[in-house]
Amino acid sequence: MASNTNSSATCGICSELYQDPRMLNCLHSFCKKCLEKRLDEGPSKSSLACPTCNESSSLSSRGIESLSKDHRKTYEAEVAEFEGLIKGDKSVFCDHCVKGQAAFFCCSCCEFLCEKCADHHRSWRKTKNHELVSCTKEGGKENIFKSVAHKPLTCSVHSKESLDYYCNTCNDLLCIRCVVGKHKEHAYEEMDSVREKEKSELSSYLGKTEAAKDKLKNSISQVEKVMQGVQAKHKEVDHKINDIFNHLQRKLKARKDALLAKSADVALGKETALTLQGEELKKMEDSLSEICSKLESVTQEYTAVEMLAAKQPITIRAQQLLDTFDKCSLDPCKLDIMPVSLLSTQLENEIDTFGAVCGGCMPGQSTIDLVKPTAAVGKERKLLLTAKNGNGKPFPHGGESVKVSLALMGSNEAGISGVVVDKKDGTYGISFTPNAAGEHKLSITISNEQIEESPFALYVRQPRNYASLSASSRTFSVSSNPGDVAVDDDNNVYIAVTGYHCISVFDQNGSNVRTIGTAGGNRSADGQFYTPFGIALKGNIMYVADTFNPRIQKLTLDGKFISKFGSSGSGNGQLSNPRGIAIGKNGRVFVSEWSNRRVPCSNLMVNSLTTFKATLLIIAISLTHGD
Repeated sequence: MASNTNSSATCGICSELYQDPRMLNCLHSFCKKCLEKRLDEGPSKSSLACPTCNESSSLSSRGIESLSKDHRKTYEAEVAEFEGLIKGDKSVFCDHCVKGQAAFFCCSCCEFLCEKCADHHRSWRKTKNHELVSCTKEGGKENIFKSVAHKPLTCSVHSKESLDYYCNTCNDLLCIRCVVGKHKEHAYEEMDSVREKEKSELSSYLGKTEAAKDKLKNSISQVEKVMQGVQAKHKEVDHKINDIFNHLQRKLKARKDALLAKSADVALGKETALTLQGEELKKMEDSLSEICSKLESVTQEYTAVEMLAAKQPITIRAQQLLDTFDKCSLDPCKLDIMPVSLLSTQLENEIDTFGAVCGGCMPGQSTIDLVKPTAAVGKERKLLLTAKNGNGKPFPHGGESVKVSLALMGSNEAGISGVVVDKKDGTYGISFTPNAAGEHKLSITISNEQIEESPFALYVRQPRNYASLSASSRTFSVSSNPGDVAVDDDNNVYIAVTGYHCISVFDQNGSNVRTIGTAGGNRSADGQFYTPFGIALKGNIMYVADTFNPRIQKLTLDGKFISKFGSSGSGNGQLSNPRGIAIGKNGRVFVSEWSNRRVPCSNLMVNSLTTFKATLLIIAISLTHGD
């Protein structure tokens, strides 16, 4: 039937007509049973993501039942259902006896009746004046549809009673029986009088939302213009990059051609010299071969008269050739007379760093490490701002104009300005010292634009001196043997509960606010403990001596694991039953070991630097200001 109706009357999950539709916080509605099924299949029972827009809606302990009913969708579904019935080809049966085929429709009850039930309907005192419309006569179907379109909503408890009242106490719709029953002591009004008042309030919201929508349209238009500017600038930058690199490619090609030409010229000169040298040596070889042949003939074949007559000219010629040979260079031209200098590494380094396209810092993407939105009067509060680009990645350069202000809410007095230290790497150290207690507004801007989630709500408390408390003024109860105790800047107390392998956190009134680590979990997992003993706090960081694992764990104050240090043993970087732990002012971590009887010192838990030997068992450790 749903396929034949308007989509506004069908559930977006089951694609059927709405059945008891419930409205989520985002104002999207779905069948109650569909939402209950999604809630059962989801990861949480306290919230539900909208199937349409994915916005999360918080739920009370009543679950889907706590969501508001969407009576408009119920009405649209009923209208669509009746429309489908009266326009369809299938037979419609009586709503009373269920068996008889419908012949009439009661416009007052909005029910189909067979001939027999219609007669009874006309004869009953309560219904004898109801208007019955024939389902078969001409124009009957149109009259039926008009009646359904004006059908009043009925009470979900008393199905025969219309909703004519509104309970201001419960914010619920009531029928007359609800008014005199369960809600008789509540403040209620007739629906029509409430309608005008609520209509006025809704109209005011309409005006506000329309104004907000107009501003959004203007902002969207500005975003589109900026987007067009970015796209145009993108093309311009790409054009410049292509131009310069095309120019550089031409220059490189010209330089390559010049070097190749020089190489060819040098090689030609060398080849010419080698050719001439080869010809001279060949000529000398031929002359020496000829004189050798002559001397061989004279000494072996000539008579004494012939030999003595030829000796003088032969010896003169032989000596001339030997003198020429002694002066002749026998070594060929060496290739090292053709040196080349191509220092490509330097050029490659220049290419790697040539040019830059800076995306710029985006204030709306930049963040701070405000883990706990609290501070104390007279105590310096430090934060770290990380500037980020449009992709949400850290911006690697400094130089941005960062401003910090802290103002007491509801006060006309000017707030205080914070101190900003540019670390030149895209991060900025922020510090401020509140001078008054109460709710404050912390504003952090980059180039006069608020960073992500700024302004922040920051609660500033009066400092409390635990040293002034008497022994009986406050008790923090734990369920097993306690180990070390530590107190953070907000006076929350952290106690190592050794027997339950966890850290219990209490507020200053002694109430347990959270537990870090679970007794029945995997004790060797990151963020879990096996008989934790020592605790030390440094700002928003907690160090725990995890005795039987054995290791030192570094976590945030809300228990998120950061890193760990140590393994079982007695060597450098190893631990055996670590118990006490303390943090020096320079960030060095000191750990007392029960079994090794020593105090290893680590620089931020990177590696063991120094070990202090002890002859007695060491349980706890503390430091002076001198570290």
